[in-house]
Amino acid sequence: MNEILEAREKRANHIHELMEEFKHETIVIMKANVPGVNKNPKNMAFICRYFSELVHTTFGNKIIKSEKILSLDGDYMYFIINDSGNIVKEKTILIEEKNSLGRLVDIDVFNETAISREDVECETRKCLICDNYAHLCSRSKEHNDTEVFNVIREIISDFLVDLVLNKTISSIYSELDLYPKFGLVSRHDSGCHKDMDSNTFVESIFAIKPYIKEFILYGIKDLDDPLKLQEIGIEAEKAMLRVTLNVNTHKGLIFALGVFLPAFTKAILKQEDISYVKNEIKHIATVVIGEYYKNIELKEHKSHGDEIYLTHHLKGLRGEALNGFEILFGIPSFNETPSLLKNHEYLINLMSVLDDTTIIHKTNIETLNEVKSTFSELVDKGGYKSNVKLIKQISDDYIKRNISPGGSADLLVLKIIFEELKYLLQDC
Repeated sequence: MNEILEAREKRANHIHELMEEFKHETIVIMKANVPGVNKNPKNMAFICRYFSELVHTTFGNKIIKSEKILSLDGDYMYFIINDSGNIVKEKTILIEEKNSLGRLVDIDVFNETAISREDVECETRKCLICDNYAHLCSRSKEHNDTEVFNVIREIISDFLVDLVLNKTISSIYSELDLYPKFGLVSRHDSGCHKDMDSNTFVESIFAIKPYIKEFILYGIKDLDDPLKLQEIGIEAEKAMLRVTLNVNTHKGLIFALGVFLPAFTKAILKQEDISYVKNEIKHIATVVIGEYYKNIELKEHKSHGDEIYLTHHLKGLRGEALNGFEILFGIPSFNETPSLLKNHEYLINLMSVLDDTTIIHKTNIETLNEVKSTFSELVDKGGYKSNVKLIKQISDDYIKRNISPGGSADLLVLKIIFEELKYLLQDC
């Protein structure tokens, strides 16, 4: 406990030094609000990453300096902001109050002195458990640590479910919004698919959404029973086929999300890095797929994917999952590129390297090799932004030739999710 008190005093001295150094700016100190002796629990470490992103979004180029400081009293971030102290305080209060996770973070603001909520006519923060003021319950130790941590776990769980689920659904819609799409279904047309359109996709998305939530909850609960994920995936497929009248809109995506989302969510909560995500994906995929390929020749009714494997030894999305979706993480980030343009770049890069078995199913292995070669050249020539006209021509040609890179589309959704939320991982 003495070490915590010393760390607390060290932080206070650091704040004073910052106020002396930056007399004409506003100082913001942000840390997770953690009860108990362990002030840096792993499952709360992502909170500062999340709110740091919100602070950067809110204040933008007014932030002249920021840094993370390690402390036994709880790691914290400081921001030096070139703006009025009261304005900064009002905006940070909005950041806290507009977000369900805001109850678990303290964002303190200093100018010449500390600026309180009362200074900007805002109500004092309430306790996590009761309706009393938080500082009163804290001083009197009204609630024990177990009670508080149970509430914290519930808040974190609800927040992550909402965050990852909403990002996943928006990413699926982002894939649908792309055009031109090289034979894939878009809001503009059905590509080369005569049995479905964008409305079919929307109905399918609504049908599988509850099961996507189950994939995320599996990761939050830190379960280790991948066969349970397989069960969820089977039920998701059934729901999809019911609303689409047996049209396969998202079968591949259901599998991909069922492997990716639990691994990704676990990594956020455990504050692990990309290597952990890859290894967890491999683990899940290995258990789910099991001896599938060893016994495939004995199957009485073989799928299109089975026949492709037996003929060409390509495993499609299953194979990519067994490899930890390495291909996904190998595609460059286009962080400075506008959203739609960025997603096109991701798709083009994926089509240049993926052994997309959907293309083989609808055409042949020669066409797949042609597609990979064509898109490798496009990547080398500057990607989408440098070849817009040519890409439209290629897309029109693929519709006529019945080419559809469905596997690339599924991985595109994962790539969008990952790029949007990777800042919550360790060292990303």
